[in-house]
Amino acid sequence: METGGAQAHAKKMIVMTGASAAESSASHFASVMLTQIRSTWNTFRHLVRARENVITVWPKSYYRRELIPVHCLNRWMFVVNSPAGVQQVMVSNAKNYRKSPGNTQMLKPLLGNGLFLSEGELWTRQRRLSNPATHGTRLPGYAQIITTAGQAMLAEWRTHPGPHEEDVMETFTLLTANIISQIMFGYKLGDSVHTLYEAFVEYQASHGRMHLLEFLGLPSWLPRPSLWRGRKAVDKFDRVLAEILRAGKDSEGEMPENFLHMLLSFRDEEGKPMEPSLVRDEMASIFLAGHETTAITLGWAFCMLERHPEVERQLHEELDRVLGGRAPAFADVPNLTYTRAVIDETLRLYPPVHAFTRQAIGADEISGQKIPAGSFITITSWVLHRHTLYWEEPDVFKPERFLPGNLQKINHHAYIPFGAGARICLGKHLGLLESTLLLAMIAQSFRLRVRAGHVVEPLGRMTLRPRGGLPMRIERR
Repeated sequence: METGGAQAHAKKMIVMTGASAAESSASHFASVMLTQIRSTWNTFRHLVRARENVITVWPKSYYRRELIPVHCLNRWMFVVNSPAGVQQVMVSNAKNYRKSPGNTQMLKPLLGNGLFLSEGELWTRQRRLSNPATHGTRLPGYAQIITTAGQAMLAEWRTHPGPHEEDVMETFTLLTANIISQIMFGYKLGDSVHTLYEAFVEYQASHGRMHLLEFLGLPSWLPRPSLWRGRKAVDKFDRVLAEILRAGKDSEGEMPENFLHMLLSFRDEEGKPMEPSLVRDEMASIFLAGHETTAITLGWAFCMLERHPEVERQLHEELDRVLGGRAPAFADVPNLTYTRAVIDETLRLYPPVHAFTRQAIGADEISGQKIPAGSFITITSWVLHRHTLYWEEPDVFKPERFLPGNLQKINHHAYIPFGAGARICLGKHLGLLESTLLLAMIAQSFRLRVRAGHVVEPLGRMTLRPRGGLPMRIERR
């Protein structure tokens, strides 16, 4: 009886143990599922925030880390956050990384197959064709166009009897749009510049946000709701481009050798001209690249000058000493070292292109981390330019760090406002020249102050603009 009782007790214990194990297993499964649900929900919330303003989602820890793996639902994203990682993705192994589908979908309706988005042989051919348009030998002539346009804007400001207020983001965008049109297309936009400005603002509103569907792993051909909108903006943009192209063709025999002339004169190995759609796409690409970033840089620069009176004082001292009240010319640029340093430091803290996105074609390894094929790569210059490992006092506005005696301290791939490698911005040197000259012209004659009570907030979408524009009080020095 005792033996039978012991056996019965043992069987009971086994059943209870099994039940307990099952309960424990179920509890563990529920805990894992709950953790996954919470993780997925947190990821989704972060992606929604990123759609609204990308720069707000980067945790403080990212500003001191070099590579961050992020599991976004069923996709891997790696935030590459070191000079070595930038060099790997953008330079030494750049062929393994293509433009990300989300970036392409954001820009494709506006830029088509232009330089921003093309890949492979087409990109190589078009880049080779476009390079002469921004060659250093052309910069002195471009400087004359820049200063003439800048003087016209300043003359309009001087018609006001006293201080006046305007949204300088709009003013600077109209100014730089006119400049790039004259430089690259030999065309003065006139009233059409307002149509282009409206078109771009409308396009940013409808297409300027990241796509959540990309991180859900859904195929790129699946329609995105936001891509159905903004067609009117593209139509507006195209009407102005068609106007410029028509004027260029009408004067083709007497057209100077500008970018539009290069496009229209192109012939391939078989003697065929460039497809009209590709001519349009390259015009759109050069137009966007040639005015948006410069306008944004000027806006942020004047914000920084207001917040840092000592920097503004040193800038004024240099302008008064070098220029003596006259308009700057190309020959003055080498002597405007502090002016240029203000531009460089502005681009560090407020890079207009605040993130570069890629997708790995094949597997790779970065900083000891395996990168599976298909992974998304994000290089955020907003974070990299404020990284505690590569910058002293990274959040402080210090133009001195870009003066000639200090440049050697800057890690080349820790500062990428124009990208890096073969795909570095075609108009980098033109953009820096234009920003320096316009900052010098404006700052030597006027002080700009943000409207009282207006909160300046950086908004990271397609580019890094101030949310709600930049209303500023403009007063003579």
